[in-house]
Order: sequence, then structure tokens, then C-alpha cells
Amino acid sequence: MRDNRRYTRVSIRSVADIELPDGTSDNAYLGEISRGGMEMYTRSELQKNATYTIKPYFLFEGHELTETLKGQVKWSSSIKNDFIAGIQFTKVVTKENYPSLSLCIEQAEAYNQYFFIKG
Repeated sequence: MRDNRRYTRVSIRSVADIELPDGTSDNAYLGEISRGGMEMYTRSELQKNATYTIKPYFLFEGHELTETLKGQVKWSSSIKNDFIAGIQFTKVVTKENYPSLSLCIEQAEAYNQYFFIKG
């Protein structure tokens, strides 16, 4: 199966806070992430095409890093009593606009390049 994604997905397991439309927030777990978006698991259903503010937390060399970013829900689905969604960032992750997240993604990309051979 051919992957037509613009950015390489990497595995960075993390948690995040997400602001909901009613002004409350929810906790989320992040799955794979790329410079263009991420997979997110939540207890609250995220509405397709809606834009959310997300604050992910990452551990990098023993230090907690965070960024605040915005993303639009491209797809959403229920999984048992929870939800999974695909989020496209409103800005591509670069060193300039999201330095901490970019650093974590670069490390994961380097790991993948070193340990996995593309076929």
C-alpha cells in the first residue's frame, strides 16, 4: 500500500490538553505525529472540520516540553466509549514556529532513519 502523505509520521507517545468548544478542556493521548498533523485519542467527540487548540506535553532527554498549537479535525471515529481523530495542524511544524515539537519530531525521524530501512 502506497503512503501519499506529505510528511513522515513518527511515533511520539504523549498526552495533551485540548480546548473544547464549550470552553472546557479534555485530556488526550497522542498517537503518531508528523509535521502536518497527528492522531489523537479523547473521551470527548471532536467535530469534523472544527478547529481546536491543543497543548501537547513531550518528554525530551528527561525534560518536559510543550507547545500550544491549533489543528482542524479531518476525520473522527468512535472506539468503544472513546474517540480517535486525525488532526491537521493550521501551521506546519518547523523549528521557527514550534521549536520544542520540531525537536521531538526530528529526534524520532532520526531514530526511524537509523533503525528502519525504507522498502
